Amino acid sequence: MNTQVMTQVMMQVMMPVLMNQDEAAEYLKISAKKLERDRWCEKRIPYVKMGKHVRYRASDLLAYVENNVVPGEK
Repeated sequence: MNTQVMTQVMMQVMMPVLMNQDEAAEYLKISAKKLERDRWCEKRIPYVKMGKHVRYRASDLLAYVENNVVPGEK
């Protein structure tokens, strides 16, 4: 596939924004170690495994935050 065709295909497909562990931890305002513990023990935050690399989709982090909102008292 030539570069021009590849560019056109990529423009038509919505590519997910991927963050490494440090970027995801900074976004969530938690430590990178907390993300590691979550992967090993709790498994609450989805992640993508690419070989030995771990990445977090921005959409998954946003969904995690939205799903953990505690409603205030009225």
